[in-house]
Amino acid sequence: MGLTKYEQETIINFNEKERLASVYTHNQGLQNTLLSLCESHPAQVKHKSGDRYGGMTFELPKKWVKIVPPRVLSEAQKKVLEDMNRRNQERRK
Repeated sequence: MGLTKYEQETIINFNEKERLASVYTHNQGLQNTLLSLCESHPAQVKHKSGDRYGGMTFELPKKWVKIVPPRVLSEAQKKVLEDMNRRNQERRK
């Protein structure tokens, strides 16, 4: 039996003493990102384990764990992006 979406957690755990953080996740996008980091930065990021429900545990430097608010665009920036999107859509047709 599989886990419900509610049970498919992402848990980030670290303390003040150790320099590493532990990330346990079921999120496929985050797993792919962390697996890529394991390949590109093998000295810093380690894939520690996986479970039978699809969760994976990784270890990485805790200073890599960031909480970043979304970027707020000005009206001029929004207009530039809208124009770029419109041109790209026209090019694809």
